[in-house]
Amino acid sequence: MKKIFLSPSNQDANTYAWGDTTEDVQCGRIARALEKALRRCGFLTKLEQYDSMQNRVSHSDAWSADMHVAIHTNATPGHNAGGTQVFYYAPNGYGDRACAAVYQALKDVTPGSNAECCRRWPTLYEVHKPRATSVYVEAEFHDVPEYARWIVEHTDEIAEAICRGICEYYREPYVPREEGSQAADGSRLYRVQVGAFREKANADRLAAELNGKGYATYIV
Repeated sequence: MKKIFLSPSNQDANTYAWGDTTEDVQCGRIARALEKALRRCGFLTKLEQYDSMQNRVSHSDAWSADMHVAIHTNATPGHNAGGTQVFYYAPNGYGDRACAAVYQALKDVTPGSNAECCRRWPTLYEVHKPRATSVYVEAEFHDVPEYARWIVEHTDEIAEAICRGICEYYREPYVPREEGSQAADGSRLYRVQVGAFREKANADRLAAELNGKGYATYIV
């Protein structure tokens, strides 16, 4: 399983133009939703937020992460920009391709457009320091009221888009969310999926492990 380290912004002084909230709160929400999506799609995850960038990168390296994902929302002095930005370390490398995949998935759901880009920014600490492939996401501009509101109201949509991009990069199947289904008596059922694999042997192995712990499992 690929290991994805999630590093949402801890910038509590960056206020939103709508919603009486801050960058750290909203990026934490996105990261937690992304963690659920990635685990549903068969990835291992580790999420850290309220620590220094240096420590987070150190922990990412110590965990031997395959990808380090920094999650931010953006702002500009003119308060007049919108769109998605994703940054990588160098062209024609793993980070370039990973960022392109995430950018393509995320820009399709982002309402703003004038600042959309996927480009090199090697001086960002969480771009050039992690040993893992780095993907640095700026998901819309929080200093514009309409875009700040969109971020607040579309946490899951942002997270699912980033997850789809990561799945695309690793050529793993994206597993959509299940919103719930009905049992025979009309009550609501919720199913939890714990993995998605290209090789059935890997699915059989996890199913056997869960069966051994007393969980009922099925493979589809």
